Amino acid sequence: MKSKYEDLDEKGLMKHVDLNVANVGYNERTIVYALSRVFLVTFVKVATFKSVIYCYAFLKPPKELKEKYRLQNEILVLINRHENFDGRAFDYVDKLLFEFQNRLDKLCVIFISLDKKLKEKIKSYTQQNAESRIIIPFSYIDFFKTDPESIINSRLKEFFYGRDLFAFESPLQNDTYFYGRNDVVQFFYDKYKSGENCGLFGLRKIGKTSVLFALRRYLLLRNEIPVFIDCQEPSFHKRRWFECLEFIVQSLIEVIESDLEISIKITLNKNYDEIDGSKFFQEDLLKLSDIISNKRILFILDEIENITFDISPTNHWNKDEDFIYFWQSIRAIYQKHPYLFSYLIAGVNPKAIESPTVKTFDNPIYRMITGTYLKFFKSNNVKEMVGTIGNYMGLEFEDEIFTFLTEDFGGHPFLIRQVCSKINQGITKNRPTKVSKYYYQENREEFDIHLKDYIELIIDVLRRWYPNEYHLIELLALDEYEKFHNEIQHSEKIIEHLLGYNIIEKSEKKYHIRISAVKKYLVEHSKIQKSIHQIEDKWKVVTERRNLIEINIRKVVKLILKSCYGPFKAKDEFLKIISSQEKRKEKLTALNLDELFSDDAEIYFEDLRKFINVNWNEFDKIFSDKGLFDAYMQIINKNRIDAHAKDISDENLTLLLYALNWINDKIDAFLT
Repeated sequence: MKSKYEDLDEKGLMKHVDLNVANVGYNERTIVYALSRVFLVTFVKVATFKSVIYCYAFLKPPKELKEKYRLQNEILVLINRHENFDGRAFDYVDKLLFEFQNRLDKLCVIFISLDKKLKEKIKSYTQQNAESRIIIPFSYIDFFKTDPESIINSRLKEFFYGRDLFAFESPLQNDTYFYGRNDVVQFFYDKYKSGENCGLFGLRKIGKTSVLFALRRYLLLRNEIPVFIDCQEPSFHKRRWFECLEFIVQSLIEVIESDLEISIKITLNKNYDEIDGSKFFQEDLLKLSDIISNKRILFILDEIENITFDISPTNHWNKDEDFIYFWQSIRAIYQKHPYLFSYLIAGVNPKAIESPTVKTFDNPIYRMITGTYLKFFKSNNVKEMVGTIGNYMGLEFEDEIFTFLTEDFGGHPFLIRQVCSKINQGITKNRPTKVSKYYYQENREEFDIHLKDYIELIIDVLRRWYPNEYHLIELLALDEYEKFHNEIQHSEKIIEHLLGYNIIEKSEKKYHIRISAVKKYLVEHSKIQKSIHQIEDKWKVVTERRNLIEINIRKVVKLILKSCYGPFKAKDEFLKIISSQEKRKEKLTALNLDELFSDDAEIYFEDLRKFINVNWNEFDKIFSDKGLFDAYMQIINKNRIDAHAKDISDENLTLLLYALNWINDKIDAFLT
């Protein structure tokens, strides 16, 4: 049966005389007919996915809609006959968009369902999933009203211009907003196919995890076997090395059963231990390999610092030999069975693969892995990402803005998206509208202020884990070129890292910081350090800062205690923290609340840290990050150079002063 609505109008919307709708139900044909009043329908088909019947069609937007919503490709419309719309439709959308990736628009999808509450469900879904596509929802009933064409147009406008598509802070879980990295994904896929082991490194928020997620999707769509492990999860790095091997096997089983839908009916080893952990791991991988037809497995270990010697937050990785035994096991099995698996590690710094020895042992993965740094976007990548996403939001950016964004933020995609989100919030004109270069230039300072916390997050990992690297970029920010060049004479690896991060670049004679916002941040937080040379000056600065913090943090704790417990119960609540020190507690019990938190009372800096940690829920909004708070309080307490009349290295002074600044800024924000 051919379409009964051939050559419907002079606009050319229904010039699909050969469109076959023989298997399409009457209601669905009516819906397609209504859509054809707005779009050119180029394809219609009925199919089954995961036991659910769908009708789907491709819609080509006319010139007016192309210009209004900047649509270039055809739009997928998915029609679901069920009265209760569920999430399986999203999986089918991913599949169809992958199969027709050169034909369909990847950001916009139309959902049509018998579910009368579909619009509310989609709104709720997109609010909870910032990364979701632009989903235009309709119920069947919308197409049986007097003027469905008007409903279609108003619904398009409502859902296109109603969201901030730049405001993503988490790694990208799907391909919808994934730009400029397809060549990187293909690079790692080729390495996997040839059985090579790789490393991906770069600053925080540059998009490493988004690349890994994209690689995982790429493999799964080809029925291949990626196993993603987030080493940052305590459920992983808190385990011993042999327990982590068992964890990896369990993660592989989940991929086989859930993603490949293969039932596993074999018996695997349980309760891995130090003696047999490596042996069990090999046996289980070989058994599972038979089930998946001997396809090579790719183990992806993200946030590798968390299981790396010297820097892991967990002692058995940081100080003991778990790093050695874990990688000895993986290396031995890989060498025996090179077609069984390969692995990809990712993190900020390639320390794990660059150190030849670890705790007097040979590093098992030294020179076994090829490291690659993830680059910043070039101007053309920035234009593609910002221009495309902006178009869907009714924002047309002048070309000069793409150059400004690339220069000001070095091509860092996350920072650029946050700036564009700020621009979106500031544009109050009706959409579509143009964003001029003058608007950008006039608001530059506001953008830098908006990015302050993000920049701190990005470079804080250098300050905490790689203080020598942080120290060098700080010297550059302060224009201490001579000192910088003197210190890098024997630091080839550090320079290689900083260039790899893209945080610095080299001209003919000098190194420069690429991101102007980072340089401004470093200068702002480093002014005092240019004048500190003598040990007496260091003591003075540290003493003044530390005393100020101790006074203010007492004020904060007292205020929170009074608001939560009242003036009488508050004292007893605080003294619980020193319950094991009877003599001191007895003295303090005699004081009232104000006396307890006066300068003369025998309350220690460590008491304050412990109390805040134990009662973190009451202090979360003040200090925001429990891990950073605890680490910086310990750094401050440990480096009491004024009390012990000792010197401190420039690198450690940098870290100490930053810890003091961070705590002080948080307290100031609360008290002012």
